Amino acid sequence: MMSNRFPILVAVALAAAIVAQARMPADARPAATGRSNIPPFCVLTGGPRGPGSLPQICRFFDYQQCLQAAAELRGNCVVNVDYPGKITGAPGGSWSQPRR
Repeated sequence: MMSNRFPILVAVALAAAIVAQARMPADARPAATGRSNIPPFCVLTGGPRGPGSLPQICRFFDYQQCLQAAAELRGNCVVNVDYPGKITGAPGGSWSQPRR
């Protein structure tokens, strides 16, 4: 029974990703990312086999856009592990040390 739902869930996730990409304006990339065409943020969605069972949607150059897409897709905005630069737009980018 579960295997019959899998193609439908994948099709819905892909359709949602296409809609999210269509909404993103062409000039959404900041000038600082001119060195790399790799987006720094991805949306991680859950699948029929648990979190991370579907591929990440990595096409967000702005953290706020990633958060919006994650809310629409019922996922989480995560840092792209393939991004070569330092990410400064996401909160919690640096670890804080407790005072001693």
